[in-house]
Parts: sequence; structure tokens; C-alpha cells
Amino acid sequence: MTTPIFKRVLDDDFAKLPSEIQRTHLTTEISRWQGRSAIDRGPGIWPRLLCALFRFPPAQDDIAVTVTKTVTPKGETWVRQFGRHRFQSHLSVRDGVMHERFGPFTFAIGLTVADGALHYPVQAGRLGPIPLPRWLLPISVAREYVVGGLFHFDVALRAPITRRAMVRYRGHLRQA
Repeated sequence: MTTPIFKRVLDDDFAKLPSEIQRTHLTTEISRWQGRSAIDRGPGIWPRLLCALFRFPPAQDDIAVTVTKTVTPKGETWVRQFGRHRFQSHLSVRDGVMHERFGPFTFAIGLTVADGALHYPVQAGRLGPIPLPRWLLPISVAREYVVGGLFHFDVALRAPITRRAMVRYRGHLRQA
């Protein structure tokens, strides 16, 4: 059996995470997580265009969310379903770094563990084979954490160039 990708990237730091976060990243075939979420969208045409491109869900105060993680030969595919809106990405490990692909865009994620939370800052990006300059990268303030024994996520993305709020989705999940 292959070691789950988050354990491979985080190595000894994986054990520093609360068990509720560890469990969500120990998928060996398929795992499904359900909960509730709130979504905010940034104002302006540029953030709206980017949200449409990446298929991020529209703003909602309280919506059902399901995350299905499927192990593939090259990593994991995550399908996120917010009500009727769905978007997906593929995570893989290359040279000890987590990469997340959304269509033709791939981002290197600098996974770090701090204060009992898992953080997902974007470090680099590509459009197909072309490296993106730093000013074309989104700013990601994303973390997973535990409150009252329940897994929580909070993902806030700022648009490249303008640095204006693009999307923020946050909530909690339990194994389905």
C-alpha cells in the first residue's frame, strides 16, 4: 500500500496534527466527508471571472458541502460539492512538494503545520508548462483546524494582480 500523499509531504510533521485532521488525509481508496459551509465572493469583474474559471461556488450563508477524495495512480482527486455547485482539483507530490491542479493551472502548495493547524500557502504556479510570475499567483490563506473535536476548513483566496478578495469558503466536515 502506498503512503498517503499528505504523510509523504509532511513526514514527521504529520504526527503533530490533531487526529481529526490526520483522519481526513489518510485516504487509501475513496473517502467522503460531509458538513456545512459558508461562502463569500469578492466584488468586481476580475474576482468574478476568476471564480467562474475555477468553478468556485456562489456566495451562500449556509450550504451543505460534500468532499469526496479518490486516490489515483498519481495522487488524489478531490471533488467538492457545495449544494448543486461542484469543482474539483487533483493533488500530487513532486520532489517532496504538494501540487494542486485545476484544469491547466497547477500550484505548488507549501504545506505547513503551525499551532495545531495545517496551512496551504501557494508558493508557485504554472499554466500548462509555463511558470507563472509571482504577481500572477493567487494569495491563499487556507487552513484546516479542529474546534470541539470537529474538523474545520477556512480557505480564503485573493485574486492575482489586484489582490482583492476572490472567494472564501469555510465550514466543517465529518466522515460520511
